[in-house]
Amino acid sequence: MISSAFAPEAVRQPDAAPAGLQVLEFICRGQRFAVPLASVRRAVLSARPVPLPGAAEIVLGVLDVGGETVTVLDFARRACGRPTAITPTQQFLIVESNGFPCALVVDSIVGPGTAPPEAAWPAAAGSAGFVDGALHLPDGLCLVIEPARFLFDHEREQLAEALAGAAGERH
Repeated sequence: MISSAFAPEAVRQPDAAPAGLQVLEFICRGQRFAVPLASVRRAVLSARPVPLPGAAEIVLGVLDVGGETVTVLDFARRACGRPTAITPTQQFLIVESNGFPCALVVDSIVGPGTAPPEAAWPAAAGSAGFVDGALHLPDGLCLVIEPARFLFDHEREQLAEALAGAAGERH
């Protein structure tokens, strides 16, 4: 089990001022990542998505989650360089990405936390456009992903067209 260096007492309390970056930490292919907590909708157990013809290669398909169509994205393909074969032990981290509810396929969710302001290292995280920064934590480095930049422009356009086409076929 991988533990988090985010202090549980630092998780934002309703009337407390934010002391740092509010994130949800997760693991994918043995690497630590996080997304801003404000972009997170929920986490659900993995399932087999329905293929979405015409979508970009990073799109594994779509799911109906509570009556809403959620696009399942292959997080490992983009972040770790290898495609994912969805297994029952994985989870879907549903985030808001430019108006699209998207599910990132992750191996496990560590939990929410607050990174102290001095732990943030936003400018030197790497060249990936979807990486917002990195956090230096007492037990290692955690990359912070910005869901709004995870899909490339052409992938967002392809997804919008594929979803519109799928919606048109149902009616």
